[in-house]
Formats: sequence, C-alpha cells, structure tokens
Amino acid sequence: MDRNRNTEEKREAMKCDVLVAGGGIAGVMAAAAASKSGAETILIEAAPFPGGVVTMGPLEALMTPEDSERTVIAGIAREFLELLRTKDEKAQPVPDTTGYCSAIVPYDAEAMKYALFEFLNRYRVKVLMQAMLEEVKTENGIVRGVVVLTKMGHLEITCGALVDATGNGYAAYLGGNDIMSGDESGQNQPVTVLGRVGNVDIPLLKAYVRANPGDFKTFRDAAASDMDFLHLWGFQGALEKGYEAGRLSLLRDEIHMMQTTRPGEVVINYSRVSTDPWREEELSESQFIGIRQLNELLNWFRDAIPAFQNAYMVQTGYVGIRESGRIRGRYVMTREDIVSARSGSTDVGMGAFPIDIHRQDNKMACERILTGYHIPWECLMAETLDNCFAAGRCVSSDFEANASLRISMTCMSTGHAAGVMAAVYALDKESFCYEKVARKLREQGAIL
Repeated sequence: MDRNRNTEEKREAMKCDVLVAGGGIAGVMAAAAASKSGAETILIEAAPFPGGVVTMGPLEALMTPEDSERTVIAGIAREFLELLRTKDEKAQPVPDTTGYCSAIVPYDAEAMKYALFEFLNRYRVKVLMQAMLEEVKTENGIVRGVVVLTKMGHLEITCGALVDATGNGYAAYLGGNDIMSGDESGQNQPVTVLGRVGNVDIPLLKAYVRANPGDFKTFRDAAASDMDFLHLWGFQGALEKGYEAGRLSLLRDEIHMMQTTRPGEVVINYSRVSTDPWREEELSESQFIGIRQLNELLNWFRDAIPAFQNAYMVQTGYVGIRESGRIRGRYVMTREDIVSARSGSTDVGMGAFPIDIHRQDNKMACERILTGYHIPWECLMAETLDNCFAAGRCVSSDFEANASLRISMTCMSTGHAAGVMAAVYALDKESFCYEKVARKLREQGAIL
C-alpha cells in the first residue's frame, strides 16, 4: 500500500435499513432489536470494542431490572443477560445490599465484552468499530445517511432510519435537531473515573463493615455483610481521615463499592471532577485527575483498612460522563413522570432506578423509586427528524429525569424500543405507527 496516497480520492459507500450510532449497551440492544425485527443493520462505534461504560467504565453493576414488586425490564435485555450468564454464571440479579434499588446484576467486564460481540454476531449486525461519526445527511427532515471517518478515510452509509445511541445526542445534533444539556443553569453532573481493584479480602471487608455500621448507608433491614455480593455505600470515617491526613486530595463523605463476579475483586466509584463534558481539553485533564484520585484512595485504603492491605489496581476506566446532551424529542420526560410512575397510551419500555444526581460539591442528591415508570415512544423520537430515534442516556428528558433514565438497564430498555421503532420505520415508513411497534416489542418479550 502506498502510504502517501490520498485516501479521500474515492469515497466508499454502504447502505442499510437501520444505522445505529454508538456501541454502548443501549446501541448494542438497539442494533440487535432492529436486526431481529428484520432490518439490515449497521452499528458504528469509535472505540475498538462495544459496551462503553459497561466494559471500559468499569461499571459497578447493571442496575436495575426490577422495582420493589416486579420485573420491569425484560425483552432483549433479558435475552442478553441469558447469554452473558453462559460466559459468567454469577451475572444474575441479586438484592442491592444498600437498598438503593431493588436488584443489581454484578458481572465480569471481559465476559461482558465477549457476550456483547457474540450478541451482535447472533443477529448478524454489521459492526464497524473504530469508526467516528462525522456527518449526518438529511433532506426535508429525513435522515438519508451518515459519513464516518475510518483509518482508510471517509465512509458514506445510506440508511432508512438512524438510532442515536451516542450518549450525548450527537447524531441528532449533526442532523439539525436541538439538544439539551445540563440543569436549568446549564451545569452538568461531574465526571468520574472508576477503578477495578483486585485481591481484596472480602471476609475482612465484611468484618470492617460490621465494625463500622455508622459509616455505611442502607435502606435494608438485613446487614450488608450477610449478602453474597457486597454493594457498599459509605466509608465516611476512612474518607475523612484520609483527607485530614493529607493522603486524599478529594474530600468525599461517601463512595460506592461493588463486588464483581471475580473472587476478591471490587469496582470503586470515588473520583469526581467538575468539567465541561463538551470540551476535549477538560476531559483529557479529568482523565488524569480521576486516575490520580483513585490511586490516592487505594494507597490510603491499603494502610487504613486491613481488607485492602494486598490489593492492587486492575484497571482504571475512561472518563465516565453521567449527563451531557439529550435530544429534544416530541415529549420531554420530567422528574414528575419518574416519581409518579407515569404510564400512557404510547409506552415502549420501563425504568425503575432512583433519581441519582451527583453534585458539583461532591455530594449526592437521590430520590428512591419504588414503583417503575413507563417510557413513551415520543421521548425516543427526535423533534425535527422523522426517522431519528434516541436510545440510552440521550433520550429526551429534563436534567432530573435523565438522572434515572441514564442508568444501564434502562438504557437497555430504551435501546430495545429505539431499535424496533427504527426497523419498523425503515421497512415500511408508510405504515409506521405505535400499534405496529408495540406489537413487535411484545413479541420480543418487552415490558411496556
């Protein structure tokens, strides 16, 4: 190959029924659902492998498939979890020891990565990794295709429908649809770098929890130390002492820690950096700051908590963005919709995670959700693009509602719905209607 040749001389082309932009957990579910519905589907993702935060995070656990009384998320999500369990038999719903939500699904990140690829392969989705979205082509409010940048130059893909699973509404934005960002003052939640830590002595960790009950929060009667999988919310005393001793540069009064399905391994959610999620220079600096904060914490815990004496860092993740762009859809979900367990005549999925807002002062504001809420298809539909559908944390919602909708299992639910909506539209736009979408979702086991 002539390395000096102009790769722009000839622009390649592909076509499909449904194009999914973004290969996180929502995008994978959308692509699988679209293909399962009969649409020829292409998934593009800038990273080398799918999963986003659930593989590169590393996320603590998948949350949550249940409310306080019943299962609220099934369908493609349940089908995927069944596949994941063939790689990681312990990856199944367990009680949340904090009681923050009803159930969580611990898992191993490498098993997750393998299962996501296999799921896409099962449904014969054409996968283009290391392909960055550059342009969305529209005509009279209809998406006609996209242009992506690859190592070999630009690739043009024409499509019948587009699913925006970018996490920030970037695809819809490039197509000319408005997006919303931040709270009423425009301020976003802080970003976080999570860490996976190995060789933690779990029995000693349980003993520490029993010895320091005032340092940990829970809404359950049962002691966290009695559970098979620990999800801990606290460590207040150790955090304060570490900061006072000059060992920690970040003062927090609570962190989350979750066991994975690997023996002696936990994921720690500690770091916080206030940054603009749209500015690459700030995100780059946040990556370093987050890694430094995690290493400070682990070094302090090695000295302060016997369970961590021989622990080591397995992985620090990439900068996790909780909330940035959200598409402006044909309905904007609100906090009231979440807390009132809304339902309506055009529902396509459910969610049940608390309203979980991490504030710039490094504290948390949370509101538990005991009864699941229903998600209307209008909040997955771009306001000004007829064939652009949102999946994951960029669905149309206000700042507070997004703090619940953004969570992994709910992203799987909206991904399933968006994939089916896109397929139904692309295969026969003249007959596109809610009844047809709902029928297909129910056939695939979704709970509406």
